[in-house]
Amino acid sequence: MTPHDGEYFGSADQQALLRRGRAMFDLIGDDARFGYYGRTVGLASSDSGSIDMLAALAKLQGNSNCAILPDADLPRWRAAAEARGLVPVHYARWSGADAAMQAAREIVGSHALPDDLTIVRIGPEAPDAHLSQLAALSLACGVLPPAGSALRGLDKPGLALLALDGSGRGVSCAAAASYLHDRHPLARQCWWGMLATIPERRGQRLALVLGAMAMLDASERLGFTEVFTGVEPGNAASEAVCERLGLTRETSSVLGVADPSLLPGGRMTK
Repeated sequence: MTPHDGEYFGSADQQALLRRGRAMFDLIGDDARFGYYGRTVGLASSDSGSIDMLAALAKLQGNSNCAILPDADLPRWRAAAEARGLVPVHYARWSGADAAMQAAREIVGSHALPDDLTIVRIGPEAPDAHLSQLAALSLACGVLPPAGSALRGLDKPGLALLALDGSGRGVSCAAAASYLHDRHPLARQCWWGMLATIPERRGQRLALVLGAMAMLDASERLGFTEVFTGVEPGNAASEAVCERLGLTRETSSVLGVADPSLLPGGRMTK
């Protein structure tokens, strides 16, 4: 156990869910059928297991997901989840490789951040206060941060970026983390996201620039060649950021499923 194994954020229910997710990762994290990025363990893809396996993961943890589900199979899996008393949430998969990294370089090179901002990287030795600032910012924007050990890159490769203003307040953030097992064919593809900006600093392209910086760090510091994220259909702002960063909509989706008896409201995060 490391000093940062207990860094969980959110409500009591959300923290309990993250703890169960970490325990599940400790139990089956070496099985390439599953993926984990600091929230809960899920199926790497629909080829990795059945809806029954996904339902079992959700009922044990409170939430789980199938990270790669062909869109054609989505209605059937959703109906099966609902029949088991679970609450499904659909996220469109967006991903990008070389073109996305080039777009990220161009954005970082052409969009300067406001002079009052300082970028800090959340790593193994980052002050607890920085991670707490990042978590508070993310939660205020409706996004549940992964466990601190994942954002610090202690469980698996991972990183987070936080923009601090002149008073030391967190105003924008982004993150990336390994999702799949090293033996999985898509192991060099990482989860990317957690883009959040406080309301009074929106319109300054902070999420775009920090998102680009996180993508480049994932590539240049952690060795990933591709990123993916899930966007709830109709979230025009997130879709626009993905398009600006060279990501494209796949013909597959992420299907999240929650057990409302363990996670009131049926949603893990925005």
